Amino acid sequence: MKDCQTRQRIMDTAMDLIWRSGYDAVGVSEICLRAKVNKGSFYHFFKSKEILAVEALQASWQDLQPQLDQIFSAQRPPLQRILDYCDLVVEIQEQRLKKAGFVCGCPYTTVGLEKCAQSEGIRQTVERLLDQTRRYLYSAVRDAAEAGDIPVKNVRQTTQDIFSYYLGAFTQARVYNDLSYVKCLKRDVKRMLAAQAA
Repeated sequence: MKDCQTRQRIMDTAMDLIWRSGYDAVGVSEICLRAKVNKGSFYHFFKSKEILAVEALQASWQDLQPQLDQIFSAQRPPLQRILDYCDLVVEIQEQRLKKAGFVCGCPYTTVGLEKCAQSEGIRQTVERLLDQTRRYLYSAVRDAAEAGDIPVKNVRQTTQDIFSYYLGAFTQARVYNDLSYVKCLKRDVKRMLAAQAA
């Protein structure tokens, strides 16, 4: 049990530091110092920082997934799923802002933009996690269109438009250190869907 706790602490620490500062800015020594483990323990669990980053990203997604499953449940009105998702990401960003002191943006794109050209493992992981997010959105847009809640003809393209806007909003929020880019998500997504709030 202690090994599991130590491994999890290393992953949580790495995710926090990498999300906050970027992959290259965070070294194994800093991760070990913050996680209160020695380098021997680090390398017992992870062969490299790259492997740790991949596993930390996956673990972060697994922590978030139950909330996403609940929000995007087929039992809920499809348009409400999308709007509630916007609320969730704003809430997460507000929590990160309080903790870090600045806007952290999307953890997957933060790492992906920095390392995708150098690490195929990180690139594939980020791609898979972003695709999973897009699939949640796709199911809600599809169901809303089928129910006649939104006048959408091309569900795939509409989903991609929303997703691209979502990623752009996160990127601008981090670059400008301004959460208003993310706080506009719900309003702007409703406009994109040409739908009225319930």
